[in-house]
Amino acid sequence: MTPNNSSTFNVPASCFTPFIADVKQHALPELFTFPYYYTPHPLATAAMKQLQAHLTLLQNRHDWKETEDKPLESGNMFAVLVVENEQGQLGYLSSYAGKESDTPEWLTTSDNFVNAVFDIEVHHAELAPIQRELDEARAQLVELQRSLDISSRIDELTTKTSQSEQELKELAQSMSEGKKRRKQLRKEAESRLGLSLSQDELDLLIKTLGDESSREKRKLKALKQQWQISLTELSARVTLSHSQIQQQQEACNHLVTDMDTALNKACQFLNQAGELKSLHELFEHGEAIPHSSEQNLPKLLQAAFTHHYKPVALGEFWWGCAPYDSIRQHENLYPVCQSKCFEILEHMLDGIRMDESPLEQTPSFDKALEIVYEDDVLVVVNKPAEFLSVSGKYISDSVHARIRALYPNATGPLIVHRLDMSTSGLLVLTLTAETNKHVQRQFIQRTVEKRYTALLEGVIAETDGKALSGEITLPIRGDMEDRPRQMVCQQLGQKSATKYQVREVSNNRTKVYLYPKTGRTHQLRVHCAHQAGLNIPIVGDDLYGFKDSRLHLHAGYLKFTHPITNEVVEFEVPAEF
Repeated sequence: MTPNNSSTFNVPASCFTPFIADVKQHALPELFTFPYYYTPHPLATAAMKQLQAHLTLLQNRHDWKETEDKPLESGNMFAVLVVENEQGQLGYLSSYAGKESDTPEWLTTSDNFVNAVFDIEVHHAELAPIQRELDEARAQLVELQRSLDISSRIDELTTKTSQSEQELKELAQSMSEGKKRRKQLRKEAESRLGLSLSQDELDLLIKTLGDESSREKRKLKALKQQWQISLTELSARVTLSHSQIQQQQEACNHLVTDMDTALNKACQFLNQAGELKSLHELFEHGEAIPHSSEQNLPKLLQAAFTHHYKPVALGEFWWGCAPYDSIRQHENLYPVCQSKCFEILEHMLDGIRMDESPLEQTPSFDKALEIVYEDDVLVVVNKPAEFLSVSGKYISDSVHARIRALYPNATGPLIVHRLDMSTSGLLVLTLTAETNKHVQRQFIQRTVEKRYTALLEGVIAETDGKALSGEITLPIRGDMEDRPRQMVCQQLGQKSATKYQVREVSNNRTKVYLYPKTGRTHQLRVHCAHQAGLNIPIVGDDLYGFKDSRLHLHAGYLKFTHPITNEVVEFEVPAEF
């Protein structure tokens, strides 16, 4: 194991916490927790309960409650790593995600949490020259923007351009009127030829009128040239200013890249063999998602390997209020964020035997696929829960694969629409390419009537004895830092709408009908769980709620036009819950 060396990486305090309760009845796991999808080992559960009791105590000491002057802070992700020290004693390490500088006030007095993997103060000497150069470049950029005052130059160019257009327009109008006047004078003079006007007098008048026309044309040409020179000079100054500012901005960007590279090289992670790898090495062929090193498991493993502790089991949970954009449940368990941590943990967990990945197992291998309806061009099936609509990266069994095997002569893509793996219910497939286009067009144009049944983990109150109904509209987009989760985003989210109707309340749970008007990923699950939606997750929703035997969401009703007969067809399969 590499010895502790503060010049290499941030050495965390031990933070080893012994168990208060007796945990001797729990046998040590043979394998370490698979971090991206797991049921916590009893030892991890005991550690989480002990940490949660400590968090409650800390919050009570700091009067942690919402007031008018002090709104309640959003919560955070906490984690425990059960470890065995060199003396064979069991205990755990604690962590919370994020920067130490962003630590909630009520946590600042606790020394139970491991340090960050990377401490910029430790590397101040090597990073300071780049930072100074970057600060100078940014100051130069600000001064350049001030001195050039490009917005004023653009305003001047815009004003002068409008002025030139107006002057040229007025002169052109004047010339047009002059031309009409000269034409009228000549016409009148020609009518008096031989009467009161001689030929010589007419010729002189025509010459005078022609000279006047020539002078006006020269005047227009001169005005155009004058404005062209003036506007060209102004435009050149604006272009030059843009170029100077852009060059300085690029210089700043290069220095930012240099700083990021230096930071990534300085941020180094241990594994159990004592091998160090930096963020720069780990993401050599990609870009690290911001704050990857601030996630819980990398911090916990760094502390464990630094102090020669053996990792035993992992548990991670949310504590506190959920931020508006994301869906989190207080005290609920969560997997490690694979998007942020995968490359880091590939190194840190190297050589550690782990539980088999549930994500690579095939939960549908022993499940039958019920065919609800079939004819020469259509097949409608009742998809079981935990059954893929289309084959995935690790799992080949799917509705598409089975229907392709059942109907080898079918053409086209077969699949018209999809259901989440965890959702059960009606799925339409087509047996010809032309039929597929016809039915898919109905889904795209939203003429297909769909109804889902969901069981919610809580009660929606009734009003005047009548079941509640309404519509939920939220802008949804994918959480790029925590796939496959979706998030609510007012700036970049896509509009999503769902009508709902309460059907039954029993055993402190609510059964609802859901009618999606749009088809965003995880739309129904987000609309149920989000605080601006129903604020009650679907039973068994392991992404936005709490684990159960299954996700209690069922696509129970479909109505659309048959592609051959043009008759309206309806299909209904009741939910099993």
